[in-house]
Amino acid sequence: PMIHLVSHLLVAYVVFVEPWLGYRLYNTLKAQVAAGVADAKLQFYGMIVIHQVVVTVLVLAIWRLGSILGTDLGLCLPTSWQILLPFMAGFVPAAGVAMLLLRKRGDRLLKGTIKMVGAMLPVSSAERSWFAGVSVGAGISEELVFRGFLLYYIAVNLSALGSVERIALASIVFGLCHFYQGWQGVVGTAVLGAVLAGLYVTTGSLLLPIILHALIDLRILLIFTPKRLEALQAEGTIQATHEATL
Repeated sequence: PMIHLVSHLLVAYVVFVEPWLGYRLYNTLKAQVAAGVADAKLQFYGMIVIHQVVVTVLVLAIWRLGSILGTDLGLCLPTSWQILLPFMAGFVPAAGVAMLLLRKRGDRLLKGTIKMVGAMLPVSSAERSWFAGVSVGAGISEELVFRGFLLYYIAVNLSALGSVERIALASIVFGLCHFYQGWQGVVGTAVLGAVLAGLYVTTGSLLLPIILHALIDLRILLIFTPKRLEALQAEGTIQATHEATL
């Protein structure tokens, strides 16, 4: 009974609390960055890491104490690698097209990203190191929560729904948890969530979704290099922050 209660509370949190909390924390960060608070981003990253650890521990506790099979939460190696080749066959060209668009319409795309998450873009070396950790943590914790746990929870408690409906519902929740990015961010992350869920369902494992999710977040460090950030700061596109270390 306790594990059932914890499961329900975790779902209530990600559906009703996390979207509001993320929006509130991000707007606080924007205000702090605009005011020139030197360690605002480091504190923000630290809170994210704590959140990632807590939700990861909760899911693992539900798994172990609830006598749930690891395969039910994707905590296993892929049972099938057949999707990997066609996925990579589609992913590599898509990545190439994305890089081409970034080269031809880079300013517009970069400014769109800045509009959604500009305040949390890492500038200093310390911020970039923490952001890398946050990206890897997001790959692990968010896949555990939104793909492994949430899809299992929906299957158990809303058994009338088919696979497509379960994926759609979990992806909508995932998108809403990125409400701080605006509606474009909500739609974009919901679509990404559906892709990652499809990859999880097809392979039976969270391994590939975790790796892909982390790489997608880490790409920010490749796109917004220190040199490019300096140029964006010089033209006033983003706020400059002071070098900060812990």
